[in-house]
Amino acid sequence: MKNETTVTAKGQVTIPKHIRERRKIAAGTRFEVSEKGDEIVLRRAKKNKDESPDRDVEFEEYLERVRGTMDLGMSTDEFMELLRGE
Repeated sequence: MKNETTVTAKGQVTIPKHIRERRKIAAGTRFEVSEKGDEIVLRRAKKNKDESPDRDVEFEEYLERVRGTMDLGMSTDEFMELLRGE
C-alpha cells in the first residue's frame, strides 16, 4: 500500500495513522534518519547503546500475531482460582 505525505515549511512529515497505530509510534518517539540510495529511511532511535532499535517493534509485531481470545472451558473467576491455587 502506498501512502503519501507532504513536507511542511518546517520540514515535518506526518506518518499515516494506521502505520503509527500498528507500529506503536506515539508523540515523542525518536527516530534515526538516514539515506539509502534514493530512499529516506526512518528507524527507531536506540534507547541505549546495547539495545537494538528494532527490539520493541519486533516484540510488538509478535504480540499482534498472537493476540486474541481462547476458550478454556471455564469462567475467568475459575481460571483465576486455578492460577492462585485456591
